Amino acid sequence: MSSRKKDKFSFKKSNVKTFLFFLLFTSVLWLLIQFSKNYTQEVEVAVRYTNLPDDKIFNDQSDQILRMTLNGNGFRLISHNWKKPILEFNVEDAVSSNGEDQYLFYINKESAILRRKLDFKGRVLSVQKDTLRLQLDINSKKKIPIKLDQDIQYAVGYGSDKGLVVSPDSILISGPSQIVDTLTHISTEYLNLEGLNVDHASELNISTLDLPSTVKVVPKKVSATIAVSKFTEGNQKIPITLYNVPEGTEIKIFPKEITVVYRVGLDKYNEISARDFMVTADYAKASEESSFLTLELASMPETIHDVRLQEKQIQFVVLK
Repeated sequence: MSSRKKDKFSFKKSNVKTFLFFLLFTSVLWLLIQFSKNYTQEVEVAVRYTNLPDDKIFNDQSDQILRMTLNGNGFRLISHNWKKPILEFNVEDAVSSNGEDQYLFYINKESAILRRKLDFKGRVLSVQKDTLRLQLDINSKKKIPIKLDQDIQYAVGYGSDKGLVVSPDSILISGPSQIVDTLTHISTEYLNLEGLNVDHASELNISTLDLPSTVKVVPKKVSATIAVSKFTEGNQKIPITLYNVPEGTEIKIFPKEITVVYRVGLDKYNEISARDFMVTADYAKASEESSFLTLELASMPETIHDVRLQEKQIQFVVLK
């Protein structure tokens, strides 16, 4: 490349740099001029309340946003928008109204306190409302039982004496009394187990999806265990106990004993005996048109499952 062409290329490159410098300089200068001007802007400011009484809880119906119109130069306004200030109000500074659970805070747009809370050096031209309302609810606490949401299917020949056991079996809930007072139990997350033939242990979350955010639960998780054992079928012949027979009346029943069939863990099989059962028939429930009495299983061991009577009724005869 000749020296003349090189000088011409260098001259053009220098011109481009000079043009870009002046473009950037004038742009910055224009921005400074624009931002130094005064503007009016409507903004939303979050409201937060502090020093709430320990026995009270925040109600979502309280005022949580305050709209206001600000006036100031561009720098102040953009700084305010970046900071996202929060207006804090101490409950102790409020004026109570309409009962002890409602508090009012008066807003004065000319107040230096308001500008200091906003951390804004400009002017507050207007506020949406001159009074903010804080609503508090009674913070109620109580223990409620845990309800298991489960579907447990054991493998053939297996079962569990106690089934699914959670610990703890109840939780502490706290929140607005009008909600807490209506709760009688709380459920766990759904647990689905199929073909279970070994002991199981896991943690289950407490289901809070249907609860408002103002309701708190402790603990949020519970432990769930199932002791699984080999099961077998057992049976016992149990004499039938007849009651409510009128004095002076003799009743004969057929048969006099009934077979009870059940499932039980192998480790508990030898512990079950006929003395653990009672099968009854209530003569007072007999129908005049029928010669049958309905049987009821009045007592049985807690460790057996799937209990059934081979016969649900027996015949009876009144002897005169």
